[in-house]
Amino acid sequence: MTGVLMAAHGPGRGPSTPSELAKALHRRLGDLPFLQDCPEAEAAEMILLENGQLTAAVYDLACEYSAPLGETIGRAAWLPTWTRMRADQIRQEAYAAMTATGRQEDYVASRKFLIEHPAGQFDALREQLSSEGAKLAPYGYEKIPEDQLHRDRNSEAWWFPCPVCRWPMAVAADRVRCRYRPHSASYRIRRKPVGTRPVLDRIDTGPRIATPKAAPAAGARCVNAGVWRFVVVPGAAELRLYRVLDKPGIDVELWPEADSYDLHVKVGEHEYRADLKEYQSIGRLVDHLAATRPTAEVVLPVTHEHQLSALERAVLPGVRVTTETRFRTRILNLRRRANG
Repeated sequence: MTGVLMAAHGPGRGPSTPSELAKALHRRLGDLPFLQDCPEAEAAEMILLENGQLTAAVYDLACEYSAPLGETIGRAAWLPTWTRMRADQIRQEAYAAMTATGRQEDYVASRKFLIEHPAGQFDALREQLSSEGAKLAPYGYEKIPEDQLHRDRNSEAWWFPCPVCRWPMAVAADRVRCRYRPHSASYRIRRKPVGTRPVLDRIDTGPRIATPKAAPAAGARCVNAGVWRFVVVPGAAELRLYRVLDKPGIDVELWPEADSYDLHVKVGEHEYRADLKEYQSIGRLVDHLAATRPTAEVVLPVTHEHQLSALERAVLPGVRVTTETRFRTRILNLRRRANG
């Protein structure tokens, strides 16, 4: 990889030996000479490795920039799953599975099921799938990856659902955290007697949220990392806003017009279309909005509301942008006025 960097950026602008490169991986990317003019502020602040593992921040940003690496590399089992997935392909394949019947109600049921049940005991998941008539996305459910399991001294394995998206959190030694940075609660595994269920202690100072309980890994499965990142993660925010607005006096519909946008909301004679956009990279979001003009008002989830000013400065003609907080307040105020 040292040679790849030198070929891409020229000699003298980066590490010239493998050992120098290995040390650089533990520093801010912006400290490297060839990245000092990096247009991505988020990337410049990132550190690639901590304790020998890819950091959650880099993992997530890489998901947004992931691209096919070719057939040979694509089959390499040692590579992380995000290097073998492509956002558009994942979305299209998942969409095709969920729309197989051609009925809108089946699509909504299938997508809600995946978002609400990204992991669990496989027998229970299979029974729920059958009873609810949901259509499984490609790749189905697979064994939980080893780096998302905690093994006690008896080698009994456990997994911890993220309190936001319910997908198995990453485990590094005694630290536990969701791979998706905005789901930011961090935990430490409390020492417990051998043979007992492990318990988590919160170690960050973020908003209060219920502490996840450990679940046995035996017989458990989770959705593929691509389905999690491109269906479950954004879906968690979409369902959150839907549930807040799903009240008497408000007519709210999920993923209307074959998922042309996320929410159609009607209060009396007022109608609104909302399309939630959840990008870690503001540059990628601006490029996406410029290339594909949304058919609805762009809504930034609560975890991404800080991006509003940057989007407003980008000057995207015809693109209306607001935050989840503002959109929610607008709709609930309309409902309050309509009810007198």
